[in-house]
Formats: sequence, C-alpha cells, structure tokens
Amino acid sequence: MKRFAVLLLLLPVFSILTAGSASAAGKTVVVLPFYDDSGYRGPWDLYREVPEMLGDMLYDEYFTVVPMDTVINYMPKGKEPGLFMKFISMFRNEHHTFKILSDLEAMTIAEKMHADYAITGIIENFSFRRTGGGQMIVGGYKSYSSKVELSNVRVIRVVDGTPLGTIAGEAEKNDRGWGLELLGKPRERDLEFYALDSLDFGSKRFLGTLMGITTVEALNKVHTEIRAILTLPDTGYFAEKKFRILSVDAGMVNIDAGSADGVKPGDQFRVFTADSGVMVGKINITQLWAEHLSKAEIIEGRDEIRTSDVIMPDR
Repeated sequence: MKRFAVLLLLLPVFSILTAGSASAAGKTVVVLPFYDDSGYRGPWDLYREVPEMLGDMLYDEYFTVVPMDTVINYMPKGKEPGLFMKFISMFRNEHHTFKILSDLEAMTIAEKMHADYAITGIIENFSFRRTGGGQMIVGGYKSYSSKVELSNVRVIRVVDGTPLGTIAGEAEKNDRGWGLELLGKPRERDLEFYALDSLDFGSKRFLGTLMGITTVEALNKVHTEIRAILTLPDTGYFAEKKFRILSVDAGMVNIDAGSADGVKPGDQFRVFTADSGVMVGKINITQLWAEHLSKAEIIEGRDEIRTSDVIMPDR
C-alpha cells in the first residue's frame, strides 16, 4: 500500500504509518483483517488493504498501529485447501479472507502483540459501476457510481476484553456525466474505469479516482468515530510529555496538547505549579486548535493558574 500517497492527500488529518515503537506511555492499536463480504472480484486484497488504510489514518504520536504484515503472521491459519479447490478458485477469481472474529478471538490475537486496543470489521460493499445509453459509436452517454460500506467495526479494550463501541461507515459517489460522446471517443472516467484494476490500492493515482475518494470518505467516518472512543487522555503519557499552560487570558487558557495527544472537547485536567507540583486548579477543554494546541476554560483556580503550569488528566 502506498502510505506516502495517503499522507500527501490527507494531511493534516491523517499520519503516515512508520516502523518503530511508540512511546512507552502511548497506546498500541491492532487493526485486524476485516471480513470481506462485498463480493468484490478485482485484484485488491480488501480484507487487509482496507483496514491497513484505516491504520494509517489512526497512527500519530499517541497511537502506534501494528503493521499489517505483522498482524497477518499472528492470525490463526485456516485449513489449507486441496489441489482441486485451488484449481477451481483460479477460475472463480476468489479472494482470501479471514472469518469474522469474536471479541474474545480479537482480544487473544491482540494480546500476543501487546496491544491496548483491537479493531475488527466487515466490508459489506465495495463497488464501482458504469451505466450508459445511446449508440456509443455515434454518440452516447455514461454515468459512474462507487460505493463503500463498512459495518460492525468493533473497538475492543484488550486488557479486559471490554467492547468500547461498534461503528459503521458508508460513502457513495456519483458522476452523472451525461454529456454526449461522439464517435466513441473515451472520456476521463472511461479511462479511469478501465485502468482502475491496474492501480495499487492506496496509491496516489488510486486516491484520485472516484473509487479512491469514496473509500477515503467511508474510512474517515469510521476513523473519526474510533478517535472519539479512544482519545481519552492517558496519565502516563502526560506525565512523560509534561504538557503546559501556554497562555492565560480572561478565564481561558491555551495548552500545548491537542488532538494528536488524545485530547478532545470536554476533557478536564488538573493544573500544577511547575516548580513545587502543588495543584492550583482545573481546566475544561473547549476547542481543539491543532494536533498540539487546545483552548480550555478555567473551572477552578482562576486567580492561581499561570503560564508554564503543568497539566495532568483529571481522573
């Protein structure tokens, strides 16, 4: 998968997946292969490439995502098909997919990779269609539609197997280019339609197609919901990073922690003096400015909180 292309298209919302370990105080996420129930018969292995793209979206300074190649090695191996079935599958153009995992199975696999969260899901629809009419040799018209539907995306806390939420994401795009085509001259969408299977899933060219745009939109809906579930500020992470008050003005403060640090509106933090560590107040996040910048209101200690004071999650 062309992660660099995803980064170019989606920054700053998404981040590139890199090798290497996360901070000890961060969280590790395993996005397991999705069950492919879409009936897709093209060249892409959706069961791994769709969740791999979701993992690229989730990765940042706070969340480390286990590489899909590593995840596949930990998946239970099914029974090897016989030679006859292998021969038949060549003509059926069937794709490999893993079974639908139970929460317990997902937790067990994720435990082996020392992950904090496991994510599973189902690909219900992945389609790109063309309709048209008229005499294409003389003059005709075509319309293109793409649809991606993801369902039963489960977020599981690995330490105790608790399901934290079930998410769905769907997107559909239509290009109703009803303009006449004279003498069978192909239009841009025609060329895209015929060349789509030759593109690498997740590449820059793929992301520029109608199918790529639809895939990103559906995944982004899932990604946003997952972040709403997972981005609870972690005490150990904040203790290591020592996030601080940047400015104080009329009962409001700016802090140097944001969306990439697991902060979201409504989170509350205790505020401590930088030198003595004495608690001087509390703040409530009201707005995320950037990946490492947020605005908050002072709910306790309006007269005591100062610039450079240290913040910690209020548990």
